[in-house]
Formats: sequence, structure tokens, C-alpha cells
Amino acid sequence: MKTPPSRLTELPKSIKTRLLIRTLQQRYPFISDLALIMTWIGLWRISAAMEYLPHATIWFPPSALTFVSFLMIGKRVFPAILISGLIATFWENTLYASNRPLQELLSTGLLFGIGHSLAYGIGAHLLSQRITKATPSDLPRILLLYLLIGSCAALIASIFGLSVLVFNGVMAPADMAKSLVTWWFGDLIGILVLTPVLSWIVIIYYPKSHLTMSHIGLIQLNSPARNPFIIKLLVGILLTTLIMFAAAQFRFQEMVFSVFFLCIPQMWIVYTETPLRSGISLALMSTWTALLIKLFELGDHIVVYQFSVCILAASTYFGMTIPLLASTNLRLREMAFYDGLTKTASREHFWAQAETEIRRARFYGQPATLIVFDIDKFKQINDHYGHTIGDGALLTTAQCIGKLLHQADLLGRFGGDEFMILLPGADLELAKSRAEALRQTLSKTQVPTTDHWLSGSFGVVMVEPEETIQEAFKRADTCLLQAKQAGRNCVIAG
Repeated sequence: MKTPPSRLTELPKSIKTRLLIRTLQQRYPFISDLALIMTWIGLWRISAAMEYLPHATIWFPPSALTFVSFLMIGKRVFPAILISGLIATFWENTLYASNRPLQELLSTGLLFGIGHSLAYGIGAHLLSQRITKATPSDLPRILLLYLLIGSCAALIASIFGLSVLVFNGVMAPADMAKSLVTWWFGDLIGILVLTPVLSWIVIIYYPKSHLTMSHIGLIQLNSPARNPFIIKLLVGILLTTLIMFAAAQFRFQEMVFSVFFLCIPQMWIVYTETPLRSGISLALMSTWTALLIKLFELGDHIVVYQFSVCILAASTYFGMTIPLLASTNLRLREMAFYDGLTKTASREHFWAQAETEIRRARFYGQPATLIVFDIDKFKQINDHYGHTIGDGALLTTAQCIGKLLHQADLLGRFGGDEFMILLPGADLELAKSRAEALRQTLSKTQVPTTDHWLSGSFGVVMVEPEETIQEAFKRADTCLLQAKQAGRNCVIAG
């Protein structure tokens, strides 16, 4: 007898690998710390490749990883960041053959690691506290706070890092002021352009992080197709290459400012793609810009390029709020215009639309009629089956009636179990005939999950000249009352 395969063996290989890694991370937490250290050192070496002056790089990605790690995980990552700073200090000493004493290297590495961690750890903690309490509508304020805290944390970390170099005799005090702006911008760019991508990576390293992608607004359902995104990204990279090449060929100072045109493809991506893809494009385009600055030797105007990347990042983040505000406005519009249960027009929206249709009908000399109906013995449905079944009866009624209406007709819910139908272009006889057809169809409809059959009472009136829709409704409601008094499940025209 064969043993049935386990659920694990039925899973795709990629998912099984992911589950295995997750199990190892939970059993041996140091694996996550080791991955963080290796990533930090790798980013540090990448930044060293873009160094245009001693201790001055176009951007410093490790600052972003430190900030994101403290933001997503908290103080647990402090030992890993401290070890990373020590490794970088000893490695740099070997690369430059500085032959500095062991005690000096230890003090430099420890002081740098502590100052680096404190600056970004405190800033990340303040931002994390605000994020965990935020709602989606708070995203613009969160982004503003993120930019302010990131800027302040990068400035403090830069001052502390330069002070450590001066304290240990690696840098002359006079050079500290000259290097502060470029060091600060380098750290700040790292934070601004890499936070979305590194947040995703850190969550992979630490599955039990107290913040998730949805917390920081990087999750969006119904992602667009991938191919158009790649095309947009290639367009942005091509434009970046052309701009930087032109700046290298024509050494005019004014050419430097053409880098601000990079906002065009980036905003194209922001407004048409998911937040995570916008973050990925920001990271890739900024990285490519930094590489081209190094390749084309454009360090003479490095502050302008650094500032332009900061502007690009800030524009990206605030651009992300536009789809959010648009979707929020759409939800508010739906709440104001449509009934939440039946999805028919709300009372106020029905009044407004009906007045417009009545004016149009009068302009063309056509009649307009109003039908008001409700569900017979609806209270008994609620009392006997419960309000959930009652809601189902309302929804079923709206769907049943809606299928029989014409494109120009307007269906709305007045409240409770009472509905309204405006028939532009229909006279009283036609409206009465159509109401009778609606009544017959409704009487053949069963309340879902019950043995109860629906029925309705209908009142029909023609909207008189100079009469408002509310005045016509009062007359139709009177006809509805007469239909109920006549035994229900009938049509009365007035």
C-alpha cells in the first residue's frame, strides 16, 4: 500500500525552499544577523566604488540599511550594525594600507558604529512609533515625517562620523566642514532612495518584523502587468544616460541642471505602477545616476546631482499619495452616491440625478414618471429570519428590479425597504405597465436560503410640470400606501 504524499511534497519547489529558509531563520536567529552584516558590508563596498574624494562618496547605501533595520526590527539589530562598522573599519585600513594601531582601529570602529546606530536608531524609533498608529489617510504626514527624520538622522550621523575621523587623526579638523555637506547628502540619498527596496529585503531576513510592507504603504493589490513597467524603467535609464552623457560632453554649468528632467519618467512610473515598483525604479535610476557620475567624472558638481536625487526621491514619495488620495475620493464618492448594501443610488444622489433627467425631459417635451415601491411584509422577514437574511432580500430585490430597467432609467433606495425608480420618457400608462411587469417578476423571486417568496407594492405617478421630484415622491408614496391598503402586491397609479 502506497503512502499518500505529504502536503509539503505537493508544494512547488520555490515555496518549499522559502519554508525551509524560514524554518532555519526561526531555529537559528543568528542567520538573519549574518545576512544583515553581509548585506551591510556589500553595500559599503558598492559605495566605496563611487567614492570621488577620500571619505566622500556620491551616496552611502549602508545608512539606508541601518535606518531601515532599526525601523522594521528595532534594537535587536544593534549588534549586527556595530559588527558591520568594525569590519568596515578594519577592511578600509587594509585597503589603504594605513597600518593604524589595533587600539585605534577598535576605537574608530566602535565609535563609528555606536554613533551611526544611535543617530539612525533613535530616528527610526520615532518614525516607527508614528507608523504603527497611522491610518492610510495619514500617509502624507508620515512621508513628511520620514523626510524630516531621515534628514536630521543623516546630518547627526554625518557629524558624528566626521568627528570620529577627526578624533582619531584620520581627517584634519579643517576638512570636516568641507566634507559635511557631501557626507550628509550621501547618507541622506541612501536613506531616501533605498528605503522601499531595503524594507522588502529586511523583512525577508527577519520574518517576524514588527512592521510590514503594508504598514509602510508599499502593498497594492491588482498590480499592473510587469512588461510595461520594465519598458518605463528602460526609458528612464536611457534618459538618464543621455542627460549624463550630454553633461560630460558639454561642460556647461547649465547642463548640470538637466538632471531634473529625470522626474518625468519617474513620475510616469509613480502614477501608473504600484508603490513598491515606484520604489524599485527610484533605487535603480538613482544607482545608475551615481554610477554615471563616477564614470563620466562629473564630481565637480556633485552637490547639484546629490540635491537633484533628493528632489527626485521626495517627488516620488509625495507622488505616491496621489493614487491614494484618488482612491480615497473614489470611495467617498461611492459612499455619497450609492447605497452601501444594494449599490443603487443613494437618496440624495437620486434626487439630484432625477432633477437633471426631469429638466432634460421637459426641454424635449417628453414625460417623466416616478415609481415608488417597497417589499411586502419586510419586517416579518427580518423578525423571522434575521437581519442578515433581510439584507439579502433587499439586495436580491435591487438586483431583480435592476435587470429589467432601461439604460436611461434611474433606480435608488429611499431607505429601509423602499425604493424609487425614475422613468424618463415614459407616460403614466407605460409606467404603470412596466411597474406591473416588475411586480410580476419580483413575485417569482425567492429570498436566498429561505422558502419565502418576495412581493412588492407599487405606487406610480407622472411628474407634473413645475413639480419637483420630492413633490412627485409624496404623491407616489401616497399611491404606495393605497396599494398596501388594497392588500399589497399590486400597482396603484395616481
